[in-house]
Amino acid sequence: MNKSIMLALAVLVALGLWMISGSETNADSSEAVKEREQPRQLMKVSVLESSIATVQRLVSVQGQVEANRSIQIKVEVDGRISKLPIKEGQRIVAGTSILTLSADYRLQQLSKAKALLRQAYSDLSATKKLKKRGLIAGNRLIADQASVQTARAELAMIQHEVDSAKVFAPFNGVLNSRVVEMGAYLQKGDVVGTLVDDSVLKVTGQVPQKNVGDLKIHAAVQISLSNGVTAVGKLEFISRVADPLTRSYRVEVSLANPELKRWIGLTASLQLPLGAEQGHLLPSSVLGLGVNGDLEVKLIDAKNAVYTVPVTLIRTAKVGFWLKGLAAQIKVITQGKDFVSDSEIVEPVLDTQAQKALTAGDSTLQKQLSSAVVDTANSHLAVQE
Repeated sequence: MNKSIMLALAVLVALGLWMISGSETNADSSEAVKEREQPRQLMKVSVLESSIATVQRLVSVQGQVEANRSIQIKVEVDGRISKLPIKEGQRIVAGTSILTLSADYRLQQLSKAKALLRQAYSDLSATKKLKKRGLIAGNRLIADQASVQTARAELAMIQHEVDSAKVFAPFNGVLNSRVVEMGAYLQKGDVVGTLVDDSVLKVTGQVPQKNVGDLKIHAAVQISLSNGVTAVGKLEFISRVADPLTRSYRVEVSLANPELKRWIGLTASLQLPLGAEQGHLLPSSVLGLGVNGDLEVKLIDAKNAVYTVPVTLIRTAKVGFWLKGLAAQIKVITQGKDFVSDSEIVEPVLDTQAQKALTAGDSTLQKQLSSAVVDTANSHLAVQE
C-alpha cells in the first residue's frame, strides 16, 4: 500500500515538472518571436554631401626674397675722391651723381688733346693745298690724315676719362652700402658701394623635376613670407637647365613692393600652380587606409548602404584634402566609418559643422589664385598682412 502511494506521488510530481517546463519553453519561444518581429536599430553615421569642383594642383617650394636688381658700383678710372654727396642708405633716382673724382690733370690733358687735334687738322689742310699744286708727295697727305685720326682718338680717350670721373646711378634704388670716404684714392675697378632696386622684388626657389613641366609663365603664385605677410606674385622665369646637384629647376616670381618694405633676405614659401583638376574637398576624418595601404573613403548610396572607394590625393588645404577618384555627387561618412562595413545599411545624419567649415575654409586661396589681376606692365599685385 505504501509503495503504491509513493509511486503515485512520484508520477504526479514528474507530471507537474513536465508541465512547468513546457510552459517556460513556450514563454521563451514567444519572447524570441517578439524580438525577431521588432526592427533592428540601424547604426548612425555622420555624412557630408559633396559636389565635384575644379581645383588647382599646387607644388609647394621654399625660397628666399631677392632684389630685382643689385649691382656693385665701381670706378672706371683712377683718382682721388673730391665729392661724395650720397650717404649710405640714401634713396636715389637714375642719373644721380654718387661720386666725383678729382679731374684737374685730366682737364689739362683734354685741353692738350684738343690743341693737337686742331694742329693736325691745320697740317692736313695745308698738305691738301700743296698736293693740289704738286709740291708734295702723296704719302705726306696719308701721314697727315693718319695724324688727324690719331689726335681724334686721343681726344676721345681723354674725354672718356674726364666723363668717367663722375659716377652716376644707373637706375632708381637705394645705396645699400658705401665702402669709401671723402679724400680716398681709388684705382680703376675699385668698389664704391652697392645699389639695390627694391621697388620690385623676386622670390626664387627650386622646383622638383617631376613638376617643372606643368608650370606656366605669368601664372599667379601664392607667396607666404617668414614675417607673416602673404601676397600673390607672378611667375616670371623657369630655368631651362636643372641644377646638377639637386636636379631641380630654378624659378623666379616677381613681387611688387610699392611701399619699399624691407623684405629682401626673408625666407618664403611658394605655392606654384600646376594646372586644374576635378576633385572633392573633404575633411581629414573621412580618410582611411586600405589593405594595401592605399587611401580610401567610405560612402553611402541611395539606399544608405555603405561602400568603399579608393582615392588619390590632389593637394592639401587648410580644412582638409582635395581628393580625386570619386563620382560627381557623393555622400561620404565623416564620423562612424570605423564601426560600419561594406553593404551595411546605416542611418545617415548630416554633418552640418563639417559642411560649413569646408565651404568657408579654402575659399580664400582659391579666390586669390583665380581672381588675382596681374598687371603685366607694372606688376601691381595683391599683398595682405
